[in-house]
Amino acid sequence: MKTKIKNQHDEIKAINVSDWVVSFWLIKRKIVRKENQYTGLRVKIDEKLQGRFRRYLKKQLQSKDFHVTEYDFNNADGDDVLFTTTTTSDDFVKVSGAIAEVINEGFDNKLVTKYEELLNTWLYIVLFEKDGKYLYACRKIHADTQPKKVDAKNIALFKNKQLIDIDDKEVFLIYSKFDFFVYDGTIFIANKRRFESAMNFREGMKVKAEEVFSAFDELNIFDNVKIIRKFVGINLHHLRKLSSIRKSAYYEQPDYMKKLIKVSAQEKWGLKIVNDKIVVEEDTVELLLKLLNNDRLRSPINDELFDSAAKAPVSKGSGD
Repeated sequence: MKTKIKNQHDEIKAINVSDWVVSFWLIKRKIVRKENQYTGLRVKIDEKLQGRFRRYLKKQLQSKDFHVTEYDFNNADGDDVLFTTTTTSDDFVKVSGAIAEVINEGFDNKLVTKYEELLNTWLYIVLFEKDGKYLYACRKIHADTQPKKVDAKNIALFKNKQLIDIDDKEVFLIYSKFDFFVYDGTIFIANKRRFESAMNFREGMKVKAEEVFSAFDELNIFDNVKIIRKFVGINLHHLRKLSSIRKSAYYEQPDYMKKLIKVSAQEKWGLKIVNDKIVVEEDTVELLLKLLNNDRLRSPINDELFDSAAKAPVSKGSGD
């Protein structure tokens, strides 16, 4: 773990949130000319709700010992894992930047005065702040969280010695867990799936995929790149794979591609090679993507081969 991120995580664990100011924000998103636009609303909350948010933060982020590791497209979600990345990552800089801009407008943002203004919200943010330090706790709002959907929950409230129909109440659902946190320029991801959904990663991955396809064409080492394009399509799993391939960029190393071809032939993995070019075939396109991402690994203990998409390099002699 990088020293900076470890220090940030230690700072978060040590925060005494009981004396931090708590505020509540709604972020709305709409599409204008195929571009997402964001607006923010401030919502007044009482001391009791502020206390609840502090308890949620303590329980989810401060009271557990997490394994903190760098975010990767192929990471699997886990209850004891926090994935980290920076707000400058070009996959979501536009979205996170827009959110930060809205929050930074502070009291210039409109204050919610009517229940209807709570509807059709995209994201809610609880902001903890003190002495120039800011911790953003974010939760994506889905269908079950939308206020207009609560009447489908079959909930009745017991108040003043009677049950009250939920339709008689203007309700906004608050969850005990956040999807991700932003602190001092670093994003700590508690729920990878919802984080990626909030940041609209599929669209970002589709853009990156086109860059990879163009690079493959320029390399002139593949025949039938269109088969890879068809295989990937808009499938999120395949887009993740291609994004990882772009990030590692092994294909840009001439020696790597030569060794890939050589080892594939030696191991009889089934890639078709003609005149030192890889002929992409429907039956082996998935294998090809694994090899381009260096996913096929051999254990030095028993010489077994494994396919592993999420990899953490281990330096020689480190013992880690």
